[in-house]
Amino acid sequence: MEFDSFGVRYRMKQMAAADAFRVFINAQDLGPLDMMRDVSVKTDSGWVELFDESNLNTFVRDNKHIVQPREVLNGLISVVSEFNWGFLKHRQQLKVPSYLRGNSEVKSVEGIDPVMGTLIAAGKATLIELETHYSLEDAFKIYDILCNDQINKAQAQYDAVQAAKSKAK
Repeated sequence: MEFDSFGVRYRMKQMAAADAFRVFINAQDLGPLDMMRDVSVKTDSGWVELFDESNLNTFVRDNKHIVQPREVLNGLISVVSEFNWGFLKHRQQLKVPSYLRGNSEVKSVEGIDPVMGTLIAAGKATLIELETHYSLEDAFKIYDILCNDQINKAQAQYDAVQAAKSKAK
């Protein structure tokens, strides 16, 4: 995606799912460089990545001289956030009927987000794909498809058990 802000041309791509999970979970502890990892700025000599403090300080500016560079950076961070995580505002969580829920404690692998762990364990994505190919939105779409399939299978099994019980009576 390319866009202009205060007379400067920027380009960004969605973060890989693994990076986006890490940034989202650790948002309070991260700095601007973490947010700018997939953002570039157009210069006279071509596109320059902003995942470098010197480039960030040099190229994040207002060519129209209206606002301070820090305000431009804050605006860029907002655009990056919306681009990578904005879909979560409209995402509907799957509803699992209470009669299909158990009391088991879900365990996850330390350092791996549970959604990523589920996708990897189910064979729907590899760690390399989540680190390089799939965006966070892609990962959640695959996760939702997988979970919906599992809910449908559990519902079908529950219905079959209930039908067998009623026939046995």
